[in-house]
Amino acid sequence: MAKKTPEQLAREFEGRKAKGLAKGGAAYWPNVLANAVLKLAAGGGEFSVAALAERVAQEGQVADPAVKAGAEEALARLRQAAARAAE
Repeated sequence: MAKKTPEQLAREFEGRKAKGLAKGGAAYWPNVLANAVLKLAAGGGEFSVAALAERVAQEGQVADPAVKAGAEEALARLRQAAARAAE
C-alpha cells in the first residue's frame, strides 16, 4: 500500500473538517433563525423576509465557525422558503 503524501493527508483532513462544520451548521441553523426573530421582535422591527435575512446575516458575523455555518444554512433555507412562497 502506497504511503500518502503530507499534501494528500492535509487535503483529506480539511475535507473532513469542512464536512464536520457543515453538519454542525446544519444542526445550529434553527437557533440562529430563532435568535434573529427574537431580536427583531425585541427591537420592534418590521417582520419581513428582507429584514429577517438581514438580521440572520448579522448573526453570522461572529468568529465561531459553527454559528457562521448555521447562519449560512439559515439564510439559504430562508431564501428557499421565500422563493417557494412567491411561486
